[in-house]
Amino acid sequence: MKDKIREILLANIDELDGVDITDDLELITGGYIDSFDIIGLISEFEDAFDISIPLEDLEVGQFDTVNSIENVIRKFQN
Repeated sequence: MKDKIREILLANIDELDGVDITDDLELITGGYIDSFDIIGLISEFEDAFDISIPLEDLEVGQFDTVNSIENVIRKFQN
């Protein structure tokens, strides 16, 4: 799952080109993504993992690392 998350991040966020995306790389606080990027990424994650992520249940900080993104995806897989 983490490899797919990294793949989606690399395909959609130009600022991550050439960056080693570790499980704990701070994407938001590190300045790689912002709230506008997150909206687009949510759609990509929904399609890739066949889930629905309700925006009203989310906080921006939940998308700060690969680990935290994985937690969000797992929460909505059932």
